[in-house]
Amino acid sequence: MLKENLSPKHILVDLLSIHCQLAEFFKSEDKYKSIIDFLNSKDFYNDPDIPYPTLKEAEKGTGLSTTQLRKYLLEMYDRIFDFESGDHLKFPKAEYNFYMQYFDLHAQFTLTHLNQIPRVGEELNLPFVKSKMNIDRFYVDKVYHEFDNDVHRVSIWLKGGSYNSWWKLRKDEALQKREISPMDEYKMHEYQIKEHLGLPPY
Repeated sequence: MLKENLSPKHILVDLLSIHCQLAEFFKSEDKYKSIIDFLNSKDFYNDPDIPYPTLKEAEKGTGLSTTQLRKYLLEMYDRIFDFESGDHLKFPKAEYNFYMQYFDLHAQFTLTHLNQIPRVGEELNLPFVKSKMNIDRFYVDKVYHEFDNDVHRVSIWLKGGSYNSWWKLRKDEALQKREISPMDEYKMHEYQIKEHLGLPPY
């Protein structure tokens, strides 16, 4: 059971992030149809020019009373997390975004199929990027997964060169001890961070 203090407004936004799955997920529950139709009426979640709907707008768009809308939103949210119901969310589409960095050079490319997601620390040889990046050997610095509507989107950050597990631990320690800030890590090159920490840059 869900906590009674969950916000229906927040649930509404959460459901927007998977709005294209809701019709199939609740196909046997006609009472939720007006909410699902409303959530699918505009691209609320991905269009920055369309603000998230308020509960009042949802009431008007669905024709439901305040009490009904709140009750149904809570029920829908509860069902999504009910593993015993036999209903499951599906993310059949995949998108893999690779972001590469080597000193001041940056590039990115996207794949729609990948047999295996590379993990942090693994090294990749990408001969097709050598002319653009001046290097074809990279390591995985960070991996981020996002589940949006029916898409499993994976962002993979690559850095030129070879992985150094000691340096990874030292940099994490520096972040924890505030020897460097997250912004430093984002803006500074690896050799600049090493120099800042009193280490040999290469």
